[in-house]
Amino acid sequence: MKAGAYVLDLLDEAPLNEKTIVLIRHSKRDSFGGIPDHLRDTIGINPEGVQMAREFGKSIRQVAPKKQLLLGHTVAKRCEMTACSIQEGFSSLNQTRVLGCEPEIKSPVVNLNNLVKLRNEFGWQGLIQQWLRSELPEDTIWNPRKYTDEVLGKLLKYPAVQPGDLLVVVAHDITLFPLVFTIFGKHVKAIEFLNGIVLSVNSDNAEIQFKNAEYSFKTERRIS
Repeated sequence: MKAGAYVLDLLDEAPLNEKTIVLIRHSKRDSFGGIPDHLRDTIGINPEGVQMAREFGKSIRQVAPKKQLLLGHTVAKRCEMTACSIQEGFSSLNQTRVLGCEPEIKSPVVNLNNLVKLRNEFGWQGLIQQWLRSELPEDTIWNPRKYTDEVLGKLLKYPAVQPGDLLVVVAHDITLFPLVFTIFGKHVKAIEFLNGIVLSVNSDNAEIQFKNAEYSFKTERRIS
């Protein structure tokens, strides 16, 4: 299955007259091996990742040809490159716009040095499991439920998105783990490149969906 296929399936079902908001992981990058943690935001996507993101943008245009496409990203280079490559694939420049780091989706990491120590002690999966169980100190990483509320608030209240628009925000697996866990009650072990959550938003409610090879979730959240 090609990268982004689960999100594309959900987009194909999204109501045309509602706001559609997507939060995805960036496209494919090379290994972080040998790269210091504090420099990882400078790592871009690789040529295969560029092609994957362009194909994803082309597919978005096929499933949602009438929507205005807005693209946001975190500060990391790989997320910016993914957003720009999606725009290139979508190709209709008068129908798409890269917003930069808007809406601002910050990293959940509060103290990188402390987090690296915990990751080295417990491993990546062990670290994520402890975090989602709210067992890690909040001066190291945000509480996952608080982080979920923060991110959803930023997405749902972002004023540039109008009914009928599609906002795609490119972020990270560490951005998505707490949302999937908090919203759906399930810890997924991995977030594939270009996969993420899809929100269909009207004036009162947001329908939130996530799919991967193992799960298909759907729920609603009232907008206060």
